[in-house]
Amino acid sequence: MTKGKSDNIIDPLIEWAVFCHLDQKTDLELILLKGHLLLETILETVLRRNKVTKLDNYSFNRKITALEKIDSEDLSTKGFIILSLREINRLRNKVAHEFNFDIANGEFEAWAINILDNLKGEKFSRYTFRTKIVHSFSVLSKNMLEMKILA
Repeated sequence: MTKGKSDNIIDPLIEWAVFCHLDQKTDLELILLKGHLLLETILETVLRRNKVTKLDNYSFNRKITALEKIDSEDLSTKGFIILSLREINRLRNKVAHEFNFDIANGEFEAWAINILDNLKGEKFSRYTFRTKIVHSFSVLSKNMLEMKILA
């Protein structure tokens, strides 16, 4: 990944900032919507660092597709990140477009647990149902920024 020295200093703070921003929220739908927006910002950062520009008209899905095209040292981590982004986008679309979608049906928690089981990150508070979900957004953000991209 094309990263400057200041990125190496700031990137670890992003994980904490994502956690702190979402930890203030209690409503699961709001956590999902805000978390999705934060992940989109992180995704745009990763893409811009890799010379993908003109992202203004890209959908979230198109940004994921652009990430897929970037070569990475660790294909399994990159693949897991991409699947996680696709799944959170699917859940966000259900909240936004399906009147009867129940955010507490277990899918959101399963998404979060899968991230916490497969990616490394800081634990900023004890895990509860809600904080596992909040932590998953911060852990995914950190791992996206730290992906080893081949130049």
